[in-house]
Amino acid sequence: MSKCGSNKQNEGAPVASVTVAVRAGPRFESEAGVAHALKNFAFRSTKDRSALRIVRETELNGGVLSASLSREHLLLTAEFLKGDEAHFIELLANVVGNGKYCRHEFNEDVIPSMVADSEQASQDPVALGMDALFSYAYRSRGVGSSLFASPSSPVTVEAVRAYAAQAMNKSNLAIVSSGLSDATLRSLVSKHFENVPAGSALKAAPSKYYGGDCRAAMTDAHGHGLPVDHFFLAFEGASRVNAAPLFVLESLLGGNSSVKWSAGLSPLSQITGAKAHAFNISLQDTGLFGIHVIAPSAKVSEAAKAASQTLKAAADSVSSEDVARAVAKAKFLAAQDFEGTRALSHETIATGLLDDSSASLDSVLDKFESIKAADVSSAAQTLLKSKPSSVALGDVKQLPYADELF
Repeated sequence: MSKCGSNKQNEGAPVASVTVAVRAGPRFESEAGVAHALKNFAFRSTKDRSALRIVRETELNGGVLSASLSREHLLLTAEFLKGDEAHFIELLANVVGNGKYCRHEFNEDVIPSMVADSEQASQDPVALGMDALFSYAYRSRGVGSSLFASPSSPVTVEAVRAYAAQAMNKSNLAIVSSGLSDATLRSLVSKHFENVPAGSALKAAPSKYYGGDCRAAMTDAHGHGLPVDHFFLAFEGASRVNAAPLFVLESLLGGNSSVKWSAGLSPLSQITGAKAHAFNISLQDTGLFGIHVIAPSAKVSEAAKAASQTLKAAADSVSSEDVARAVAKAKFLAAQDFEGTRALSHETIATGLLDDSSASLDSVLDKFESIKAADVSSAAQTLLKSKPSSVALGDVKQLPYADELF
């Protein structure tokens, strides 16, 4: 039987949702861009249903279908009123196990939607910057593979079919629900996913971090200069199971205010003339920890230097009081991941199931409780030993290089 889990928070809600998480992100793709294409093929024709029938049945039942892609997972989600769970779980099983991947749908629907995704991302500095950051840090291999297909590496429908045949099997997916009891979910999954093909979980080569710099002149959709430029600075982080000290460090450096009308008291929030915040992205066997700086072109270098100094200062020492505050914030964010919005909690729970590292929220919070000031400083020191990666977007003549910041 497929692996199942649930977000217990919403069992009393009138709306339920189910997500099938497939280990089919760009990290595992057989050819560049096929993960993006597979995502955009979601909810199109199957061997039992036309795409039109899927749409009409969903509309008649008042449901919503969506697909999203992360570096490691493809997420197929159905949201619906309670009472319709049998229909939508059967539909998800049909989409996963019986996709037709028709050539005419690929040419007429999938390719145009992929182009639209890429064009939209090209005008979003955050999406573009984070994608480039992973690409340069890992040299476009494994987790460094782009979330978006590129015109320079055209995707064929045959490649998508081959990737789907490898990925869409019981051993390579997990099913997570909100608003349904465990018993209901397992009963319906056992019934409807019975005919999903058996197979092996996809494997990827171990991640290798290289570090690197990307600099790209960027304008808005009308060809004008951006009102603010973006600079991303990152270092090799840690895998999910070892990332607790880095999540605390992320909260300690901060930058995102907890109160609407206050910048906050974290080190990054004190940088004047710019916005800066820390981020930590942990994957199965690696991760990126970094700082994102947003400022007018002339201010970016100064702000980036100030931001890098906050990381160096944390590597030297941090106070127990600051760590206690950061631990509290990290615990809150972890609780949000487990029991907050459906999309986020579903991927968090499914990731543990697929990695065979399922952990309860209580065990995650216990990890944070055990972290001391020395652990946070040690984590920062380890970061600074790796080669930095950076992405500069905007007026690159005025933007810094990573080696100018330390």
